[in-house]
Amino acid sequence: MKSIEDLKKLIPTIVGQIIREDHNVGKCHYEQDEDGWNPCSEYEPNYFTFEKDGWLIEVTYECCGEWDIDHGDYWTPPSSEPTKAWGAVTELSAIHCDDCTGEETEFEDNDLIGLWEAIDIALENIA
Repeated sequence: MKSIEDLKKLIPTIVGQIIREDHNVGKCHYEQDEDGWNPCSEYEPNYFTFEKDGWLIEVTYECCGEWDIDHGDYWTPPSSEPTKAWGAVTELSAIHCDDCTGEETEFEDNDLIGLWEAIDIALENIA
């Protein structure tokens, strides 16, 4: 049976792998209303799975960002890339299944707080 401490030991590995992912990044733009200019964000969903040594950890998160968009001209093709991007976890689950005993450990939401927070911090500035 795996413990919360075993899960915490995986945090650096999982965070490192999520940061290296090719994130789907939505666009953030500003719209003017009676209160002035306000950000309008179009978040894109992302999904990450960690499967190793009986662990199954699934993370759903959303990303958004500010983009540098060049419409191109006669000599230069159009291009776009995020100049600043960020994200946040929306769902997280963790299960461990021991291959030898068949015992399954499912972690509760309270058990996942440390992992959730670590991923959120890592996603604060991804580009």
